[in-house]
Amino acid sequence: MRFRPRLLALVLLSLTAVIFIHNKVMTYYTGRSPETTVAYKEYTDPTATIKPFYGHPSLMPYEDFFVPGKNTTFSLDYNFSLDGSKICKDEDPYMVIFILSLHDKTAQRAAIRQTWGSVATSNRWPGTTFTPIIKIVFLFGVHPIDILNEIVRKESGIHNDIVQADFVDAYANLTLKVLMGFKWMTSYCPKTKFVMKTDEDSFIVLPKLVRKLESVSMDNSILGPYVFAEGIAPYGKHKLEKEEYPLAFYPPHCKGNMYVMSSNLATKIRLVANHFKYFRIEDVFITGILAKVFDVRHINLKDSEYHKFKVASACELLTGSVILSQKISEIRQYQIWQTFQNKILCS
Repeated sequence: MRFRPRLLALVLLSLTAVIFIHNKVMTYYTGRSPETTVAYKEYTDPTATIKPFYGHPSLMPYEDFFVPGKNTTFSLDYNFSLDGSKICKDEDPYMVIFILSLHDKTAQRAAIRQTWGSVATSNRWPGTTFTPIIKIVFLFGVHPIDILNEIVRKESGIHNDIVQADFVDAYANLTLKVLMGFKWMTSYCPKTKFVMKTDEDSFIVLPKLVRKLESVSMDNSILGPYVFAEGIAPYGKHKLEKEEYPLAFYPPHCKGNMYVMSSNLATKIRLVANHFKYFRIEDVFITGILAKVFDVRHINLKDSEYHKFKVASACELLTGSVILSQKISEIRQYQIWQTFQNKILCS
């Protein structure tokens, strides 16, 4: 029995379609658990015609949600009342660390400057040769009580490590604060290799962080405590209405107490940010929603490098593989730093 040419072509086309759909479904729906995310973080096959979907499967029908609109929805046209123009004036740093701070946390900032953040001025770390140039920048908006703004202005005059933009400093504006940090970097420190965001209650072992950055490919990647598929919080300060975020899961993202990316990626994220509706959960927006525009992959910190649910001890930070710990008070900052200066305390 002979097939007519037209019928044969139809059969071949149908078979091709079936194979294509099967392969696409298998690509999308296998390996979705957090335990198998390495395949998605490490995905670099330039010959693949269909790139694996990166994120919870329920997000697949809503890929258009992660496409920037034509028009801007909020402004980034704020001026810098404290421009920090001297921070990178004479040096091109390896990394700029943006520290989100509150106006009245003077003791916490002082502790950072005299402990792990002292590398910004001394370029030294206890017990090791430390050559990368690191700059720390405390980020602020404008406080409604001007006496607190005056405290920050005086600090800036002494330490030259403060940047303040003229938007209202509030929890809902954390996203704006980070984006203005990225904007500042473009104008005042454009040659930095990396930018990092952290909080003022963090202690960071910078030599370990630099070694980590040099051991992985940071091309189109973000390093930090990584979450593959986080559901929307049903209550609390992170609860969202459907109008704010209509999906059931967030895209893959890094938790906000620490993340690092290249300055080039930070600039791209900042430029596209206000083509989305403003989103107040900063880490999800910047390292998740906006990162998805550029098909960014995330590099996780291992459990041995970051304890998600407990504060690391001084000796874990000194002798172990822990890179960062959070919920560190100013007194604890000094205690940890003393341990780094006197290693016998951990022997």
